[in-house]
Amino acid sequence: MTHLLEEAMPPRDLEGLPAFDDGAVNVIIETPRNQPFNFKYDGEHGVFRCEKRLPLGLSFPFDFGFLPSTLGGDGDPVDALLLYAEPVPTGSLVLAKLVAVQEAEQTEKGKPVRNDRIIAVPLDAKSRERFKPELSFNEELDQAILDFFSVYNKLQGKGLKALGTFGPERALQNVKEAMEWRKHGRKAESKTAGAH
Repeated sequence: MTHLLEEAMPPRDLEGLPAFDDGAVNVIIETPRNQPFNFKYDGEHGVFRCEKRLPLGLSFPFDFGFLPSTLGGDGDPVDALLLYAEPVPTGSLVLAKLVAVQEAEQTEKGKPVRNDRIIAVPLDAKSRERFKPELSFNEELDQAILDFFSVYNKLQGKGLKALGTFGPERALQNVKEAMEWRKHGRKAESKTAGAH
């Protein structure tokens, strides 16, 4: 039966979609805003797995996903946080504008790896205008997002060290570097060393 299903519904390679669409970025949503479960795309099977439940009272502050055709320091596609007031369903592809990048180093089992997060805002696919109402990314929101991920990592036994938040130009540079790392099939080792 499984064999028949695999023939009828081949896995979708969402990680292989283009990172850019005419100057905007494509974001694949894994975990919607306010969701207490963490979903993760399983490229081998083309599905979104429910990885874990967040501790009671904790939920994602914004839609969380990844940029296709990229590879980050943790060996996964680069993380993306989509700033908007309403959740977008798991599995959606959203056209977005780069706003910032939160560069960070995550420590797991004593080993530090880069785990940067792209911050973006959703765009209307036809008009390329930002969704209304618009949310502004400011220092207060930046800190609130950093605090969330610090707690989120701590509860999983991981450390998180913020290395700085930078604007859209640096975010674009990070995305292009991550595309090169995926293209050449290697992790972002130079990021671990803090190179930019």
